[in-house]
Amino acid sequence: MDLLIAGVGGQGTVTLGDLIAERAAEQGLPVSVFHSRGMAHRGGRVAGELRIASRPGARLGPRISPDGADVLLGMEIGEAINSLPFLKPEGLALLLDYRYVPSETALKKRPYPDLEQARALFAGRTRRIHAVARPRAPLNLFALGYLAAVLPAELDPQGVFAAEALEKTVRARLKKNTEENLRAFRQGYELGRGG
Repeated sequence: MDLLIAGVGGQGTVTLGDLIAERAAEQGLPVSVFHSRGMAHRGGRVAGELRIASRPGARLGPRISPDGADVLLGMEIGEAINSLPFLKPEGLALLLDYRYVPSETALKKRPYPDLEQARALFAGRTRRIHAVARPRAPLNLFALGYLAAVLPAELDPQGVFAAEALEKTVRARLKKNTEENLRAFRQGYELGRGG
């Protein structure tokens, strides 16, 4: 599975990618992780590319190419739209309703896309869109829980995104604010399951 996470600095995008990679490694699966950060401390683009093999011993290339991502997790609306060319046709898109409007855009009163505009753009590529209004904080753990609930089994044959196992990984890796993180994870999972 090729997963692209698109967000901005301060959302925990790198931590999210590392949690998923650690969980895949616990399963004995080869995983490739590439993080790119553009002025992340100022709300700049942060992207994580994860490639998870479905069997031990498989070889993975380092980067996801256009039309190559099975899943695109858009942590920020504008960055999700910027990453749309990387989503496979009929890939899975998870879009969180979070907007970080650049100061230049705000000062010049230029329009900035909202969740419904993003959904409309993604609809040109896939019908498998989950657009989440009012996501809970911390966004990265909420998104992880939601993704665990909606990810089709054919994209996760080894159970990397099994909720109980992910909770164990979160508890082992995130020693600070553990209960708050787990609460956000569970809220995302319940919302994704329709609860």
